[in-house]
Amino acid sequence: MLKEVATNALLSLLAVSKNAQKCALEVDLIDSCMENMKHIHAQLNLDSLKPGKAQRKKVEDNLIKELRCSMQLLRNCLFQNEECKMAALKAHLVPVLHSLWPWFLADDSSMQIALHLLCVYTANYPAGCTSLCWSSGGQSSLPSARSAAGNSLMHNILKLASQVSSDNSPVQQVVFCLISNLALSHDCKGIIQKSNFLQNFLSLSLPKGSNKNAGNVSTLWLKLLLNISFGEDGQQMLMKINGFLDQIIEMCKSKHKSSQHLALLILHNICFSPTNKPKILGNAVEVLSACLESNSPAVQRIGAASLWALLHNYQKAKVTLKNPSIRRRIDEAYSVVKKSRSFT
Repeated sequence: MLKEVATNALLSLLAVSKNAQKCALEVDLIDSCMENMKHIHAQLNLDSLKPGKAQRKKVEDNLIKELRCSMQLLRNCLFQNEECKMAALKAHLVPVLHSLWPWFLADDSSMQIALHLLCVYTANYPAGCTSLCWSSGGQSSLPSARSAAGNSLMHNILKLASQVSSDNSPVQQVVFCLISNLALSHDCKGIIQKSNFLQNFLSLSLPKGSNKNAGNVSTLWLKLLLNISFGEDGQQMLMKINGFLDQIIEMCKSKHKSSQHLALLILHNICFSPTNKPKILGNAVEVLSACLESNSPAVQRIGAASLWALLHNYQKAKVTLKNPSIRRRIDEAYSVVKKSRSFT
């Protein structure tokens, strides 16, 4: 009981105090948690071989509870603290979590905590993102330790996300947040592309009416795709998916404001890639120009910025946008903005 109370107090302190995180680093709390997790993994494997199902289940439950506690302590230690993240990297956080993955798959609560820990670990930490691409035995940052055969924690995370891609569960929400972090890493983006995980986006049911569940799933996907679209390599990756552009255009017409806004931002980013401009010009100009007539200033801005990006160094776009109907929308939008500026 005393241990549990002390742990809860420490969890709260680490969550709000940078000094507490610094002290935790100095007294090797991160290394202690890692060693405890390794010990728990060994005990779980040994216990699974023992006879007596009821007794074995009780021991397993206690070990899993202790494992969750160690992961929560690590999560709060690493929160927005790069020094602690570096310590976790050196202590081989990812290989340890990888070895425990089969146990997480059998317990949603533990999986959620592990995914939350990885979300904190990978946030704004490229080296941490890259470490998820190593093979199960890779415990160094050497390229030779990276997995080329699908044997990495990154591959397991994508497999998990594929299995829960439309069930709107708590695990689904956290795993998509994690992949959104990882999508900003060049190494992780490469694995995402090779895994064909993004094909699942095409089977996504488009949100209709007040179907909130579909809207939530759509939002998770769109946030992930938005992060992928920030780089030109990601923009081209998305456009290579057959049917992707049609799906995004339909989502730009969605009545769900969050889905529509995110879809338009993705389309906006894709407009910057010279390779993609002909496809955008041939399929999405009507959607983008229609944004200028929207009642939402945010949608108007995204539409205008997208058309501007499309025009840059692309003569065909300049000719197309001289179309009378498109030109009328541009002129009217400009006139409205000019009037509003004159009043302010």
